[in-house]
Amino acid sequence: MKPFRKVLAMRLSALGDICMTLPVLDSVSRAYPDVHFTLLTTKVGAIVMQTLLHRPNLDVKVIKKGDYKGISGLNRLYRELKEQKFDAVADLHDVLRTQWVDLRFWLSGTPVRRIQKGRSEKKALTKGTIHRQLKTSIERYRQVFSDLGLDFEMDYQGATHAALLRDNPCAVPTDSLSIGIAPFAQHQGKVYPTPLMRQMISLLIQELPQIRIFLFGGPDEKSTLDTWVEEHPEHIVNLAGVQTIEDDLRCMANLRLMVSMDSANMHLASLVGLRCLSIWGTTHRYAGFLGYQQREEDCIELPLSCRPCSIYGNKPCKFGDYHCLTEITPRVVAIRIKDLLIH
Repeated sequence: MKPFRKVLAMRLSALGDICMTLPVLDSVSRAYPDVHFTLLTTKVGAIVMQTLLHRPNLDVKVIKKGDYKGISGLNRLYRELKEQKFDAVADLHDVLRTQWVDLRFWLSGTPVRRIQKGRSEKKALTKGTIHRQLKTSIERYRQVFSDLGLDFEMDYQGATHAALLRDNPCAVPTDSLSIGIAPFAQHQGKVYPTPLMRQMISLLIQELPQIRIFLFGGPDEKSTLDTWVEEHPEHIVNLAGVQTIEDDLRCMANLRLMVSMDSANMHLASLVGLRCLSIWGTTHRYAGFLGYQQREEDCIELPLSCRPCSIYGNKPCKFGDYHCLTEITPRVVAIRIKDLLIH
């Protein structure tokens, strides 16, 4: 096969998925310094990429929401991309929009490879017909490039990239036990109940009075988390909705530990090499979405026969009570945090 000069990668998705894409792109661009890689992604994806990766052979093209609507819009996108003379296409998304672009490139004679998402396996996982670790998303992304003949080892090191984020916008104290907590997620089936999380924080502060807690979230969550600060003003700082993703990454690079749901914040922590204690409800790490280089033993989850009932956490609990989350006690979470901080 003729060596590639320019490769287009496409990942138009949520923040967590883009975060899992980044270690793969960094590793493949290191392995092939003479190949130029362009990631077609969203604005938030570009922000994360440009904050952490500064490689001369890797850049991004941003697709804004509402751009290139319909077949005519996708055809226009294809024509714009075709002008850049890509030698191959790596589709890391595999949705209708990218499939159409794939088809246009394939018809023009450009090699195209597409992610194999393992949809049937994931469906079997939620049906309970299998219960085992599936390929991770990161492995699936790497395989797309391997199918193009670009074999490489994953060598992204979060701690190395964190060292590049020298400034500390949150003023994280260097002489305290500083942790981050991201208590929310997009779907209810992923969220540890708020009353239980507040109890856990109170227990943690009682047992570790020197602890400093930084809360992460979006603008819609700021007012809720402000009330948590009022309860423990000397111990909690609310960062939700008041800083950029770049600042979130810089703050995480200075923390001792992250506590998160199965959500984007787990993946942001992974990018800066921050250990993350993650809480899982209706979803399961077996589906392949555990953060890059995070540890299975740092997943807090209950061994219930009904788990996972959803791959993305967007399905309602058939029992109506989300006992996969409500039966995880605040003390169990607090003890796990304390053990990781002290030992």
